[in-house]
Amino acid sequence: MVGIDEKDEEILRELRKNGRATLTELGRKVGLSPASIKNRIEKLESLGAIKGYSAIVDPTFLNEFVQAIIEVELLNDNEEVDKLLYNISQLDNVIGVYRKTGEFQVLIRANFKDISQLKEFVRNLSSKYLKKSMKRARVSVIIDAFKENGVVLYRERRSRRRR
Repeated sequence: MVGIDEKDEEILRELRKNGRATLTELGRKVGLSPASIKNRIEKLESLGAIKGYSAIVDPTFLNEFVQAIIEVELLNDNEEVDKLLYNISQLDNVIGVYRKTGEFQVLIRANFKDISQLKEFVRNLSSKYLKKSMKRARVSVIIDAFKENGVVLYRERRSRRRR
């Protein structure tokens, strides 16, 4: 990528693992001073390499017990669809909205309080948000997460054997 070097890439990889790492911690891991790390992070932010910062929150603490991936097959694809997808991306429970290749051109990842809220969301996709553009949707419920945004979430479960 133009404007970044191997040290910048190392910093990005470390930030992806732990966005709360201090300048000192990052410096130790990549072999630079905290001041140099600060300058490089500011440069990476201005280049758009770092798009933002957020916490990976366990959705159950927000009473969101159903995590789903909704794939949408479009009837038509135009600039209006982009505006509609942007509107969907602004909903509080929506974690991500992606364009993709294949039979289903849109992928939406969202959290819900229960299955009825998920059903209502899918109904609204076809009746409100993507009324003239959606052919069909395919819904998958996530049953467990092992890694998210570069952070390993899964901790090996230790078996409790009797001795």
